[in-house]
Amino acid sequence: MPEQPNALAKLSRPILIAAGGTGGHVFPALAVAEQLLAAGNNVLWVGTAAGIESRVVPAAGIEFRNIKVSGFRGKNLFRRLLAPLQLLAAVVVVLRLVISRRVACVFGTGGYVSAASGIAAILSRKPLFLQEQNAVAGTTSRLLSPFAKRIFTAYPDVLGASARITQTGNP
Repeated sequence: MPEQPNALAKLSRPILIAAGGTGGHVFPALAVAEQLLAAGNNVLWVGTAAGIESRVVPAAGIEFRNIKVSGFRGKNLFRRLLAPLQLLAAVVVVLRLVISRRVACVFGTGGYVSAASGIAAILSRKPLFLQEQNAVAGTTSRLLSPFAKRIFTAYPDVLGASARITQTGNP
């Protein structure tokens, strides 16, 4: 029987992790980042300055890049109108980063940071991997899942049935 490829094999180019805002997005991604680093990979993290990731990611010794992006819900009218423009600007920033750093792939855990990075992955034709840690998939995961090469979920049937979906539990 052929040997299965090692999912954590060392890649020559950096892996971009996109996670931010809350610990629910950040800590599962941090667990994955630590495993990737232990396997000898180079990890580049994209997040926001206001989120918990701006403190815990650099403290873990991971290169951190800040993007300015915010969610669409629960804001006043002005912020709701500004959010799509912020998302577009964030996509451009991440796209430039993906190209300039020759990123191998993008790994997102949902939320607005993953939205910008996922769109950048799609536009640059880089493999997109998603991890959905909730029992009900968030908006970003639902919108990006058709474009993802692989999706990892904590619970069964979160994003339907597909050969691309693997239930792994939370990292």
